[in-house]
Amino acid sequence: MEVGKFKSSRGRLVAWILVPPLLIVGIGLSSFAMRLQSEVELDQTKRLAEMLPQVVMARQEAEALLDDFYESGAGSVQTEDELISFLQGFAAKVDFRVNSLKVDRRTKGPVTLLVATVKGNGSFNAVQQFLGDVTANQQLLSESALQITQMIDDYGVASCRMDVTFELVLSDSRKGAR
Repeated sequence: MEVGKFKSSRGRLVAWILVPPLLIVGIGLSSFAMRLQSEVELDQTKRLAEMLPQVVMARQEAEALLDDFYESGAGSVQTEDELISFLQGFAAKVDFRVNSLKVDRRTKGPVTLLVATVKGNGSFNAVQQFLGDVTANQQLLSESALQITQMIDDYGVASCRMDVTFELVLSDSRKGAR
């Protein structure tokens, strides 16, 4: 190249002097930024790879627990009639007299519930044992409301009147979530 071209145009000289270093710096900074980004992504991938076996193991344990639950028959009550029979069976075992029993099917979001309202009479021990046996033998059943009133009859015999509302999560509705 002839030096005369640069003497005639000062802008051309400045461009030839400044553009190559600016290009080198721009490419260098871009590659440095890409390298940093790659290192960050590599660190995240390594951390995920370290955690993944624990997550897989926890998932397998949860699946095994759910499989054991379904195989045990603990979630065997699926209909209103089965829940009525279940509650009346335990009431008879502990000498708790059921005066009123009403069961409704409700849906709360993705979960289907059977809601049972039980009113009855019995001794305090019978009430206590009825509540304990029912919730122990149906794992997805819980009391959502409970009222116990102690009464004494004309002969001085103490008994309790109980109003309780049970909620049973139907296990079929949980299977769909797996």
